[in-house]
Amino acid sequence: MGRGVLVGVCAVIGLMVLGSPASAITWGTIDTTHPNVGAILIVRADGSFGEFCSGTLVSARVFLTAGHCTDALAAFAIPATRLRIGFGPNLFAEGAVRLAVSGYQSHPDYNWGPTSNPHDLGVIILQDAVEDVTFGKPAPTGYLDDLAASGELKSATFINVGYGDNQDFVVTGDRQISTSSFRNLHDAWLYMSQNIQHGDGGTCFGDSGGPTFLVDPSSHVEYIVAVTSWGDSVCKSTNNNYRVDLASSRSFIDDMIASNP
Repeated sequence: MGRGVLVGVCAVIGLMVLGSPASAITWGTIDTTHPNVGAILIVRADGSFGEFCSGTLVSARVFLTAGHCTDALAAFAIPATRLRIGFGPNLFAEGAVRLAVSGYQSHPDYNWGPTSNPHDLGVIILQDAVEDVTFGKPAPTGYLDDLAASGELKSATFINVGYGDNQDFVVTGDRQISTSSFRNLHDAWLYMSQNIQHGDGGTCFGDSGGPTFLVDPSSHVEYIVAVTSWGDSVCKSTNNNYRVDLASSRSFIDDMIASNP
């Protein structure tokens, strides 16, 4: 998870290249229900893999993640040939799926600077199409606003999925899941609690780009409503994620899917 400044993200990617692990879901359990959630892996000089960010496969070749993840890859000039997208119950297990990457792109208006809407989305483009996987479904434009207007958002339970270590900073490589309760809705942000004292879990460093899911109270469709972006510095209280249901977000995602069949 990014922590409000890109410096922390760049430090994390440097550590991934050198060999230190990233962190992820807090107060969670092993996830067995989201095979479309994966992780961005960086191939180190010795051929081993370091986990950097998480994300969701939203089409056969488009892997949705955070803009500060793809922006950091560009800042460090990490070529697509050194990236893989890892899937499976554990990233480092024997036989784990690691797919080749042909490129990556940040939202064209991405800007983490002093702005209320940094357009914190990016995509990784897979070299080959994935088959036999149910893709993640981005929420329709204005979805969270509609739930807020109906009064259903206040009682919503959000689902966090990602890879890495837990609240004790123990690396597992497992795909994990936790739930967070609603705090507030901003023009560009979904604010959630990840305070265990309130019965919540959340995300942490290295989990950026992973999905925030919400099961629609009426249709029971599971939507991606946001991607993990930033929160408090010790991953204990807040979980502030960038909204997928903005018109600019959906336009970017839909364009990426259409141009990468």
